[in-house]
Amino acid sequence: MAHLRTQIFDAVISRLVVIPDFAAPEKVRRSRKEAIKQELLPALTVTWAEGAELANLRPCSGQNGEDGYDRILPISIVVHLRDNEPEEEFDRLCVLIEAAMGSAITLDGLVIEALLETQRYYVNPQTGISLLAGTLNYRIDYKALAADPQQAAL
Repeated sequence: MAHLRTQIFDAVISRLVVIPDFAAPEKVRRSRKEAIKQELLPALTVTWAEGAELANLRPCSGQNGEDGYDRILPISIVVHLRDNEPEEEFDRLCVLIEAAMGSAITLDGLVIEALLETQRYYVNPQTGISLLAGTLNYRIDYKALAADPQQAAL
């Protein structure tokens, strides 16, 4: 089994790959090591948002009274665009992404909730020209055992 973080990333990705625009292989990835081929655009990268994962002690949260943590994982869904009207395309894709994520707010019971916190569309501030990317940032609240971060806590 993997750390609950990995299970959460996998659950998010599983919601996104069923969107027809992102159903082809390599269109949705957890992090990337190289640039996305133009033919694959639009594409999504699911990664850590700009921020640390927070944790607070959750006493007696295991089946046998073990301690655990209330955790908050910031996740970004980076939208990579290729379109003549990228801002409108970003909004169109946001509708699909938000619907997929909103219909599974607990990620099938894996988390307490996955809530959209912020969105951003990127432009060059000097020219106003699109950088062909945007982000949807989610706050993922979940519980994990302190001694076994692979296991959810109560």
